[in-house]
Amino acid sequence: MAKPPTRPADSLLVNPGKSSRLQEMRQRAATVNQPAPAPTQPSFQAKDGDLSPELALARDLIDLRLNEILSALPVGKQRRLFKIRFGMEPEQIKALPIKQIFSMLEINHPQFNNLSANMKQVADLNYNGRQPN
Repeated sequence: MAKPPTRPADSLLVNPGKSSRLQEMRQRAATVNQPAPAPTQPSFQAKDGDLSPELALARDLIDLRLNEILSALPVGKQRRLFKIRFGMEPEQIKALPIKQIFSMLEINHPQFNNLSANMKQVADLNYNGRQPN
């Protein structure tokens, strides 16, 4: 069998392990392809000790759902795509009444589906526990 012809261009290729530029480019590409870590929220009891348990539960459910939605969107375009989908920024959603936020984000929780007196009061408040504007 005949040997394949050798090309002079093959001798010009750089071994990737010996090139610092190629190694730097490979490291940059590896960090770009990694997904961003999901933001974590501290415990609401530690942050706001005077919240009612119903409001703390509602805030926790809203934050979890917002994190789920944002983490499913591509990094760098999360806020823009969220605004296109829902018509407002995540911070603007928090100004709405909780019952409207739950319907907008499609949050179903048995405790909020069965509206007791305390739940009805919380459902009319916004994320921060104030009356919406």
